[in-house]
Amino acid sequence: MSSRYYFNLTDGNQIICDDEGLQLADINTAVGYATKAIEELRAEAPSPSEEWLGWRMEITNGTGEVVWVIPLEPWPLRACSLH
Repeated sequence: MSSRYYFNLTDGNQIICDDEGLQLADINTAVGYATKAIEELRAEAPSPSEEWLGWRMEITNGTGEVVWVIPLEPWPLRACSLH
C-alpha cells in the first residue's frame, strides 16, 4: 500500500514546506527520491556553499511525523591510515 510523503527543508529555525507531497510505494522509495532531489540541489551550486550549511531534508508521513532526515551538506571526509 502506498503512502503520501512530504519533503520539507529546514535548518531548525526556518522551514520550506512541501505542501503537496508525493504518493510513493514506501519509505525506501521516498528516501531515494529525496536523495536525488538533494543531488540536484548540490549540482545547481557545484562549489561548496555555506548557504545550505545546517539544512536538512525531513521526510514526513501523512500525519506530519518525521520518518527520515537527510543533511543537505555533503558527508565530511574522514582521514584514514592505509598502514
